Amino acid sequence: MKFILIGIGGALGALSRSYLSDFVEKINILPLPAGILFVNFAGCFALGIMINTLDPKYNDIYHPLIFIGFLGAFTTFSAFSKESLDLFSQGHTSLSLIYILFTVVVCLTATWMGMYLTGK
Repeated sequence: MKFILIGIGGALGALSRSYLSDFVEKINILPLPAGILFVNFAGCFALGIMINTLDPKYNDIYHPLIFIGFLGAFTTFSAFSKESLDLFSQGHTSLSLIYILFTVVVCLTATWMGMYLTGK
């Protein structure tokens, strides 16, 4: 059952990431890859909220479905890595380093904010 939940969550997370990232990129006004940045922020924020709000007695269901499956496929370190290297290889060294630092800080802050807002 665990692997079925991971598969369902993963499929939904990957589709959600693709649609949301594409949408954000269409309205992007920043010189950074805002689609994946936004998706990673949203996923980390959601993770922070869920850490404090989901009932532990249902951990066997939501952990594989949401944490491993959905959020694991929704947020994406591989796309972040590729976009960082693309900026670097295109000669945008400073912009690449800013994107890397900004993404890490934003995602850690989003997780903390989610946990803080729902703290017990």
